[in-house]
Amino acid sequence: MEQKSYKILVCGDANGKLKTLYTRVSNILKKSGDFEMLLCVGKFFGTTEEDKKNWEEYKNGISNVPIVTYILGPCTPEEIPGYESVDLSSGGELCENITYLGRCGILQCPSGLQVGYVSGMDNQKSSEDRCCFKEEETKQLSAKTEDKNFKGIDLFLTSDWPKDVTQYGNKLADASVDASETGSEIISKLAVKLRPRYHFTALDKTYYERLPYRNHQVLLEPARHVTRFISLANVGNGAKKKYLYAFNIVPLCHMKQEELVKQPDDVTEMPYSKLLKKVNTSQNTQQNPGQNFFFDMDSKSGGQKRKHEDGNHRQPTKRKGPPPIHGPCWFCLGGSQVEKHLVVSVADHVYLAMAKGGLTPDHTLICPIAHYPSTVELPDEALMEIEKYKSSLRKLFKKQGYSCVIYERNFYTQHLQIQVIPVPREKAEDLKSLFMEMGSEKDMEFDMLDDETDLKEIIRPQVPFFLVEFEDGSRLLHRVRRKMPLQFGREVLASPSVLDMVDRTDWKSCKVSMDDEKKITGNFRKKFQPFDFSLA
Repeated sequence: MEQKSYKILVCGDANGKLKTLYTRVSNILKKSGDFEMLLCVGKFFGTTEEDKKNWEEYKNGISNVPIVTYILGPCTPEEIPGYESVDLSSGGELCENITYLGRCGILQCPSGLQVGYVSGMDNQKSSEDRCCFKEEETKQLSAKTEDKNFKGIDLFLTSDWPKDVTQYGNKLADASVDASETGSEIISKLAVKLRPRYHFTALDKTYYERLPYRNHQVLLEPARHVTRFISLANVGNGAKKKYLYAFNIVPLCHMKQEELVKQPDDVTEMPYSKLLKKVNTSQNTQQNPGQNFFFDMDSKSGGQKRKHEDGNHRQPTKRKGPPPIHGPCWFCLGGSQVEKHLVVSVADHVYLAMAKGGLTPDHTLICPIAHYPSTVELPDEALMEIEKYKSSLRKLFKKQGYSCVIYERNFYTQHLQIQVIPVPREKAEDLKSLFMEMGSEKDMEFDMLDDETDLKEIIRPQVPFFLVEFEDGSRLLHRVRRKMPLQFGREVLASPSVLDMVDRTDWKSCKVSMDDEKKITGNFRKKFQPFDFSLA
């Protein structure tokens, strides 16, 4: 694969000085050509009236944001108003070209770059929960390293410094900064496990580029790539300290191993030696929960146990991608909260289940086994299985004399659920105009997508949207700017002109007993079995 490099910009604390920042960025773009993105660490929003006025201009499109920008979350309570339009946990688009990444996670870029991030301050330094992170919340990041094929990530963005980062390295020019006292041990542990090629931070109003350090023990472990730690100063500082960093990078996944592990002459030992033993003993202890779901879902319908148990059949494909998030999720198939009696079919990467409180008895959900928030972030193998389930369901409903409507709401959901609902065929022709008409009443604008449009090319990860797909394959896309009715899809289909079930708009009012749910699931499984590709 071609080793294409990408140009990246990173800046330190913007502190609301957005005009200063974007004027400088615009000049760089004019002189040096296009950059892939701008990544901002530290404090992005300011607190003065002028800062707030400037932000309103960018938010309302009066001033132009010249580059795709990703920012971290608030470090102080005063910054929180700038994030009022998004969920502080999951992130979202703040305005055109500016996206808040979320509390913590990994941004998978189309180029192949992997950008890890942790927003806010260590919870030991702040009493405001919305401005800090806890070690428990970062487990989804460290869990990624338990895959035996994990090599590391390209970039790591944190506002807080890692504790002890200056050990074995060059000295800080600013004597007021002491990473051994002020740094976060949680961030240090993550840096050890994630092995970023670049680690950027801010907050201390200083520029510091540490000598690169090794991510392996010489003679005891295979050679790995080095990490470069860089702290950036605040935008527009009077001391002219460096606050904007430009560099080229080839994504780790596209690099040859011999090029990746080359050690520069000035490389040092890892600064987190005190933590290394503690981290190594905790690695590789959690079993991958995203595979091997072998359970008899309904003995009355012939078992339907997956055929991977038998040595004569193909072995289950090991799931790639992020593991389920830490904490309860009702749709992670490996989690304790999932209601397995609603599961109809399980493939390698995706499963089919009955909707709890379904609009109709045949209302189903297509969900990934692993924890992904939307189809935009799914790997190709999972997307392929989703299309197979869609095709199977269409065949089933067509045989019954129905068309089906399929929609996804990536807004106030933490795990992807694709809703599939059958509707009478004679009602299907007017559905497209009905969605647009009822959407218009709620200030929802829709774009028509053709069959060739790849959603990943027009929607960035973590940007909220609502997508509805019709029998003929055409789709309507709504980009959620601020808010949308969470039950909008059900509202349209439950309306008098379609299913005439207005009283069933809210799924909570449609819940039935577990015994009834089991009967509904068993009945549907029996109907679906001839169309279930996972049993082939």
